Amino acid sequence: MGFWYLAIKIPQALTMTVFANLASHLVSLLLAALSHVGLFKSPPDPDDYTSSSANYVLILDGSSPSLLPVPVHVVTASIKAKVPIIPYSDFVYSHGGSETAACSVCLECIDATHLIRELLNCKHVFHRECLDRWVDEGQVTCPLCRSMLLPPKKLLPSSSALVTSTAADCH
Repeated sequence: MGFWYLAIKIPQALTMTVFANLASHLVSLLLAALSHVGLFKSPPDPDDYTSSSANYVLILDGSSPSLLPVPVHVVTASIKAKVPIIPYSDFVYSHGGSETAACSVCLECIDATHLIRELLNCKHVFHRECLDRWVDEGQVTCPLCRSMLLPPKKLLPSSSALVTSTAADCH
């Protein structure tokens, strides 16, 4: 007496699809387990870089030919660390400007006793608090001329160029 059996011929394409799906699910389960344990951090979604609610700034770095997404808080911290804070009296003494000028952000006069930030690219000056508030809003360009607040890496050390003041005189 023999055993009865039923032979079903499964197409090869269907077999490959089943094994590919099974492998994909196993990889997903492995990555989920590793991220739960804290050994794996999934990369951010590239679509998040272009959405208006994203907290990234696209920056052209000399090491890469393409724009790189950088978190806004990293850029703002870098701006605050690299844009110098000086008393306005020292600025007037070293650059020969007028005794009083106007801050383009708050439209108030800048007195000799005020602390200012002198931008490295365009050499505009603003009250320290005004520019810090501007940067805290996620702005990475000069409020007056829209040049980048951070110069390219090759220009960072040479920040002692002559400056011409373009601010209006206050009385």
